[in-house]
Amino acid sequence: MARTQRSGKLDTRTARLSKCPPREEPYWMRLAPGEFLGYYRASSGVAGTWRAKIRESGTGARKKCALGTADDYSDADGAHILDYSQAQAKAREWFTTARQAIGEDAPSSGPYTVADAMEAYRRDCLRRGVKRTDRMESAARLHILPALGALPVVKLSQARIERWHEALAEAAPHVRGRKTSTKPTFGPKPSSEEEKRKRKVSANRVLTVLKSALNLAKRKRRVSCPGDAWREVKPFGKADAPRVRYLTIEEQVRLVNACEPDFRKLVQGGLFTGGRYSELARVEAQDFAPENGTLFIRPGKTGKGRHVVLTEEGAAFLAEAVAGLKGSDLVFTREGFPDMRRVNPETHEVLPKIHRAWKTSDQNRPMRLACEAAGIEPMGFHQLRHSYASALINAGIPLAYVAEVLGHVDTRMVEKHYGHLAPSAVKDSIRKLAPKLGIHQAGNVAGLRIKTGA
Repeated sequence: MARTQRSGKLDTRTARLSKCPPREEPYWMRLAPGEFLGYYRASSGVAGTWRAKIRESGTGARKKCALGTADDYSDADGAHILDYSQAQAKAREWFTTARQAIGEDAPSSGPYTVADAMEAYRRDCLRRGVKRTDRMESAARLHILPALGALPVVKLSQARIERWHEALAEAAPHVRGRKTSTKPTFGPKPSSEEEKRKRKVSANRVLTVLKSALNLAKRKRRVSCPGDAWREVKPFGKADAPRVRYLTIEEQVRLVNACEPDFRKLVQGGLFTGGRYSELARVEAQDFAPENGTLFIRPGKTGKGRHVVLTEEGAAFLAEAVAGLKGSDLVFTREGFPDMRRVNPETHEVLPKIHRAWKTSDQNRPMRLACEAAGIEPMGFHQLRHSYASALINAGIPLAYVAEVLGHVDTRMVEKHYGHLAPSAVKDSIRKLAPKLGIHQAGNVAGLRIKTGA
């Protein structure tokens, strides 16, 4: 049961009669965000009455309720005549009923833990159709729940969260283990500056998940604490500085030539379209429009689809890739065993290979092998997207157009990752297109060349 909050004006009859003169508006006391207990005293001199009021979180609309008579002149009976603590208890009961009637959650009367907040956030993400909730669930399972899950949200302190955040940045990273393993696998602790930066980026990402869950709990009124504990915790600064790597044209050719046939086709698709791995894995033959040379990328990370304009070379590649396919057939597939099983579990016979869709992480091993064979520093498939965008910007294509074909809602991400490439294109354009004013004639002044050494 919630503890009675004290008030110098309302908690005793003596204080109420001396400090609360009659007026039209009740004397309100805030018990929780959007929830108030009020005391109204009429000018007629009769005993005051207790009131309750809530404010809806979405619309701000107010609802009020009369609770009973105050024990100004008679002893409280807990039913019709209420003292201060009884009025608070009755108000909290009404708050719960009133919020349920409008579809809201009342603040938790018991210990609402971080684990409760994370579960509520997970359900909310699923309800809203948030993409890649599996990453959020993984962050909670590996980093949030073991350290903070059992703690009541109201007992979280800024110092506690900061210590957890710092320890997270110093811990060994989680790495992919065997499929049969039931425990998480961790690599070595970060040692180089770049490894430490990456750990800080990961810690910031997990902190964002925790803050989102706690803010939801606060917004849904499942807790009544002020929320300053987590709002004041700041992410590591300068950790998210862009570290973009892209391939030159010569490196792209070497990489494509070093790929195995099925993976080569996927890599070519990435270099011609700038599509993400997950987006390319879903491309169907009907998504290619040969009449105008575009490829439709289905809704993915950003929740919206887009049409990518292909070069003549890219259009010719897609036309060859979709030849003989039905409209719903996947364009990019790989040869492999069905369901990753080499042997039928019932007959123990070796299963024939089929062409199946590229699944999560299927690209990691062939990408590593192709980089080794091509003599290129190991990189991920996403760097093909960077290479595509960098080539467009170096060719002088405006950032807004690049953001559109990449599927970004605005140019912020493009400016962050590729903005340093744009000045060269701007420089070339200015020198080529800017008008010649003719207001300066070159003189005979020349810079001195200083010779060093005798």
